[in-house]
Amino acid sequence: MRSKILMASAILWCGTAVAQLIQLDPQELRADAHSENDARLVTARELPANNQQEFSQAVKDVHFDFDQSDLRPEDRAILNSNAEWLKAHPDVMITLEGNADERGDILYNLVLSGERAMTVKDALVEMGVSEDRIAFATGWGMLYPVCTQNDESCWSQNRRTHFATWPLGEQERRVASR
Repeated sequence: MRSKILMASAILWCGTAVAQLIQLDPQELRADAHSENDARLVTARELPANNQQEFSQAVKDVHFDFDQSDLRPEDRAILNSNAEWLKAHPDVMITLEGNADERGDILYNLVLSGERAMTVKDALVEMGVSEDRIAFATGWGMLYPVCTQNDESCWSQNRRTHFATWPLGEQERRVASR
């Protein structure tokens, strides 16, 4: 039922947004093209290979229980360790990529994985990591599983927020290009 409500809300929102766009005068669109709400372009130098390896060894993904986006105590400890490493390396920018297991429909998993990414982002900021160092926090739903077997031990690995450096390192570029 929850997923049907989410789907209906998304369809209603998209329909409303399209209707509003259709009614806008092109001059209004151009006048608002450079508003203060525009997304900022995030640029950073690629992390050297040795720092990338150190990041991969020190910064771990945070996992979640089924159908949840709140942090478990053991994952809060992992997140605290990640925050300490990030504060000690102020030149490293990151991305937070929320993920879900294969159960549930597409829209539900996108929303849930986005909530997971934002939960981690908010916690990192509370722990003293500057929000400017997080290039983006988004949910990918079930698009990038780390395990593809059809059982709980596998699903639990996919319910996570993944940390990556920004710009993407060589390993992440290979995975993203698949």
